[in-house]
Amino acid sequence: MLSPETIQAVQQAALIEEVVGDFVTLKKRGQNLWACCPFHHERTPSFAVSPGKGFYKCFGCDAAGDAIAFVKAIEGISFVEAVKYLAQKYGIPIQETEDEHQDIAAQHEKDSLYILMKLAQTYYADTLWQHAEGQRIGYTYLQERGITDEFINQFGLGYSLDTWQGFHTYAQQQGYSDELLEKAGLIVHNQEKLYDRFRGRVIFPIHNLSGKVIAFAARRVKASDDQPKYINSPDTPIYHKGDVLYGIYQAKQKIKELDSCLLVEGYTDVIALHMAGIQNVVASSGTALTDAQIQLISRFTKHVTVLFDGDTAGIQAALRGIDKILEKGLHVKVILLPDGEDPDSYAKKVGGLAFQNYLQQQVQDFITFKTKLLMKGVGEDLTRKATVIKDILQSVALIPDVVSRALLLQQTSKLLHIDESVLLAELNQLIFKQEKESRRPHKLVHNPVKELQLTAKRGELMPLNWATTIEAYEQESIRLLLNYGSMPLEDGTPLSTYLLRELADVPFQHLVYKEILNIYEQHSLQGQPVNIHVFIQHPDEKIQKTAIDLTASPYEISEKWEERYQINVSKEEDNLHRTAYKNILRLKLRLIHQLIEENNKLLKDNPDVEEEDKLLQVYAALKQSETAIAQQLGMVIVG
Repeated sequence: MLSPETIQAVQQAALIEEVVGDFVTLKKRGQNLWACCPFHHERTPSFAVSPGKGFYKCFGCDAAGDAIAFVKAIEGISFVEAVKYLAQKYGIPIQETEDEHQDIAAQHEKDSLYILMKLAQTYYADTLWQHAEGQRIGYTYLQERGITDEFINQFGLGYSLDTWQGFHTYAQQQGYSDELLEKAGLIVHNQEKLYDRFRGRVIFPIHNLSGKVIAFAARRVKASDDQPKYINSPDTPIYHKGDVLYGIYQAKQKIKELDSCLLVEGYTDVIALHMAGIQNVVASSGTALTDAQIQLISRFTKHVTVLFDGDTAGIQAALRGIDKILEKGLHVKVILLPDGEDPDSYAKKVGGLAFQNYLQQQVQDFITFKTKLLMKGVGEDLTRKATVIKDILQSVALIPDVVSRALLLQQTSKLLHIDESVLLAELNQLIFKQEKESRRPHKLVHNPVKELQLTAKRGELMPLNWATTIEAYEQESIRLLLNYGSMPLEDGTPLSTYLLRELADVPFQHLVYKEILNIYEQHSLQGQPVNIHVFIQHPDEKIQKTAIDLTASPYEISEKWEERYQINVSKEEDNLHRTAYKNILRLKLRLIHQLIEENNKLLKDNPDVEEEDKLLQVYAALKQSETAIAQQLGMVIVG
């Protein structure tokens, strides 16, 4: 296992804004950074990153954690692999205990698959460069396609020998089981025989966002009537074809920088555009664009430009995919290449600079492109024209932004020479129909912490009523401790000292709140500084999650509010002593009330006279304590 020193070094070095920023485009708002959540689809950003506190929190789906938790969740890997990923990113040496060196089969399955896929990629690359067949067939093919050594290495291209068990035998020698090899999609089981899936093909590794190899695409080199041109890895525990875009790892930084993504169809198209100096490019890998792929793009930009081959039949098939992009709230532009050209062929034909100029000159918005395309050849056929207009308006209706929709409707009206009011009437019908069809009951996220917070706004005292749970008052005590523990009260005493003293005799019932209180107390007794990172980076995910939920807020008061509007905004920290004092009293009062209820039940059920006398004494003592606390709260207890 990893040493505690390694884990601690990673936690201290990893900046949450940098780690999350590798996967999502963040924008500053107030003290936090915001984005649309990478864990669920949304159009309005509710995903916050707090650089100061070192955590992320989605106020939509409730995902939360520190840098390690984020990598673990976004990549679907184990804690150990997430730490290793961050250690590599920040140049931290990894110290392992002897327990870490165990059989591959005993490791976490996904971790094992990542290691195996990296081994396979290295094997195929070595075969391309070092084996005679790899040089003669694989390397020659890549040279003929104009792919230089630099980009062969950049994309990790390789070659698989035209043998039945070349890689299979090699992997077995490295200690990998047939079961894992088959699960990774690297070998095929057929009629009691095991053999390599990829044979005699040029290999294109497919990477996830962090650069790990998760799958392969293999291109046939020799002419064959019964073999497909491309073979892909099957779906595995680490790869789902519809969730991945080829080239996203190499393109993500440039997409963020340019705030634009260029979408092409094939693997060689991506490489050709990189060679032409265009790096913000990804490919759908020959499949229809999926919702997951669109969401992946939307993490980095809301602007997509689709590059079409000069093939009308292919364009018609791709229009439905673009409608999906519009529906997700992204802005779509289109570039059409000359007849008979694809990005690979045209970039090589005219050269990088001329190709870039062509893209800049030929770009047009999707609705204009679709209108011109579908209206070709319609002529005076009114029936066909009406069908085309409805088709175009269906695309416009998918656009969620009202202003963008209105502007495109004006543009469409001019292109079609039809009165805008006529188009608007039809558009409104389509929108109404779409909204009616899409209405479904929403599944609510269950979050006990959030539900308890609804009992009172922050900075306000929770009203005392017997329906308010003990858990709610415990939570408020922990919230104050985590947010303001180091802040001094009027007499200079830190709030944490006051809270720990007053809560020393209070038996917490919520296990996580109880553990947080114990951890805080232990650190204080040992003279160690206690900050929020102790809990946000805690190995117990429940403690980590609770700490984030209690310290994160979706709202911030602007720093310029008072200056601009001359309004004095009271702050919670101005009344900490009163807030903490009242909350503790109410917690104790609620506990006493619970004890009274339990005591009354025993009195009712216990016929023993001697025992009854003891219970009555307990009842009297509890009522006395209840009255004393109520007086401190300015309350009158009746009954």
